[in-house]
Amino acid sequence: MEATTVIIILVIAMVLTNIMDSIFESLPLPLIQLAVGFFLGLFAEKNMPELEPEMFMALVIAPLLFRESEEADLLSLWRFKKQVFFMAFLLVFITVLGIGFVVNLLIPDLPLAACFALGAVLGPTDYVAVASLSSKVKLPDVLVTVLKGEALVNDASGLISLQFAVAALLTGTFSILRASGELIVLCVGGFLVGHAIIILKRLLTEMLRRMRIHHLDTYVLIELLLPFLSYVVAEFFGFSGILAAVTAGTLQALDFKKTGLFEAEVGNAEKTVWDMVSFILNALVFLMLGMQMPAALLHVWENPDYDKVFVVVVTIVTTLILYAVRFMSISFFSEAVIGRGLRERLRNTLILTLAGVKGVVAIAAAISLPAFFAQKPLLMFIAAGTITLTLVLALFLLPFVTTESPQEKSEVNRVQIEFLRDVVRQLRKKEGAHLGAVIVSYQKRIKELEYVSHEKYERKQMKSLRAYAGAVERSALAERLAGKEINRRVYWDYMEILSMTRRVEVAGVLSYLVADMRQRLTHLLRADKDRLSGMSANAYRQKLRDLFWDLTDTIIKSFDEVRDRYSDRLIALFIEERVNLMGHLIDDAYAGTLRARLHEEYVDELLIGYEIERETIWDFLDEGRMTLSQANELRANVNKLESYTLADDQNDVMLKLISVVERQRRERREAGAGKKKKAQKARGKHRA
Repeated sequence: MEATTVIIILVIAMVLTNIMDSIFESLPLPLIQLAVGFFLGLFAEKNMPELEPEMFMALVIAPLLFRESEEADLLSLWRFKKQVFFMAFLLVFITVLGIGFVVNLLIPDLPLAACFALGAVLGPTDYVAVASLSSKVKLPDVLVTVLKGEALVNDASGLISLQFAVAALLTGTFSILRASGELIVLCVGGFLVGHAIIILKRLLTEMLRRMRIHHLDTYVLIELLLPFLSYVVAEFFGFSGILAAVTAGTLQALDFKKTGLFEAEVGNAEKTVWDMVSFILNALVFLMLGMQMPAALLHVWENPDYDKVFVVVVTIVTTLILYAVRFMSISFFSEAVIGRGLRERLRNTLILTLAGVKGVVAIAAAISLPAFFAQKPLLMFIAAGTITLTLVLALFLLPFVTTESPQEKSEVNRVQIEFLRDVVRQLRKKEGAHLGAVIVSYQKRIKELEYVSHEKYERKQMKSLRAYAGAVERSALAERLAGKEINRRVYWDYMEILSMTRRVEVAGVLSYLVADMRQRLTHLLRADKDRLSGMSANAYRQKLRDLFWDLTDTIIKSFDEVRDRYSDRLIALFIEERVNLMGHLIDDAYAGTLRARLHEEYVDELLIGYEIERETIWDFLDEGRMTLSQANELRANVNKLESYTLADDQNDVMLKLISVVERQRRERREAGAGKKKKAQKARGKHRA
């Protein structure tokens, strides 16, 4: 398969998996990506390109580890350096020995060196998988620090173990002294290369600053080059490329930050670029892991020479040995890491055991095994099966042993909702022509936070509640039409409002533009004699408003029959949501909000809102209603909103089109008024 086709397929898969993550909220995103990757590899097994381990490590793993080490809490890592060193080096070697002897005992025909190679493949944990777990499951900060520190540096010990296991397989000899010496050279060399790359980078950027070369893209590209350059140079000299990339990221984090305007622009640009790169590479890791699974599994599964049940049993036993060695080793850690009481120590040890997942680095290591080794497919099958088991078990079992409660999960959102409501209360006291539109933008932010703060079952209930209320409303509307309380014109206009409600929720500005171009909203609210039968536009709008409140009252009364299915909180949220959105449409406030955005004063009043936000953050912080970290996050959000609002390069084609529609409408009204005045004058002269 051509590289271009593969790239397009991977990008589509990334988009698809993120959509699926929003739909199937109970399934972790890495597992969805793993499954999609597996099916891609399954249906296009013969056409999929073979994973090149060195290229994959250089282009994917190195930049991810560089960025994560750049953002790592270095002080905490240094605090737990003994535990990190043990897990990154000694635990890997213990795992190699444990898995090697057990697998050799189960499969005597498999050389001991090959069994040690399998242990070396499964020894290191995968940082990308660990980082993904820590973002999906709330783990204690101490444990996250230890896990990330372990995963950042244990690739060197795993890879050197694999090298010597392969050497022993080829030559039949093994030297512990030589292995230890080469491990030291590998690590020290990687550290020195990473250090040298950062020194050269600092010299280069300082030279560019002295030359007054302030090209933002240049500095961002230099930053992006660091992990690739560190890895390639270290590997060229026979050192650890991974450790070189990690060292470069760590030293980059230790660089003093300057507070000039250009430095701030560079920092913001680098963060934006790295966030996107990290997102793409993280998704790529799990997709590639899934894509390599079929080749690793089917080769053995379809081979009649292998006992399938026995191979699966060996895979399960290997996973259990992996867990057992890890659990027993970690159980001796100090109370600073795993706590004091027996229950706390047991829980934290179990968390560290389950969170030591394996990933695509292990698959890449398995693929790098010598092709001439006849049992390579068997080792890859066991490795792939063990990797899948560790990932799946961690994703599904860790939530049961963590200490996070639903209250802790929604605490941050609750504080932000209270904060934004306080800002809205202060905005209502201000005077401004377009403050109503500004308030609407804050209400949308509150609504989004409320939705996120709902538990998964509450979101499902809210969808069910909306469907139930919609059915009640349509039924009541049909009854009023049948009873001739309303005419057919009012019925269809109200149904059009319901339809527009759905469009506004989904498409925002575009839905308004489409509705306006099709003249639905204008026909609905203008004075049309055939439509209104002598009624003014305002009177017709009031008729629709009265019908809306009448149907709302009917819906609320119907809720008495389903109180056992829906909580009072959800019902109250639904009513508030309905009143806000429908009120905007019937009262033309939604269109008014869009019109307000066409005026320059709207931006000024938005900036007033941001200033109020900053003042309110200080008030909440002084009153102890939010933590310093929450306040810093809110300040960062305000800065982003303000920067976006003041940007002069935004693509506002939609608003310009609406502005044209508004201008044409105004010109038609003025032309009609002019013709009416002329006609009145002509009639007056005629009578005279």
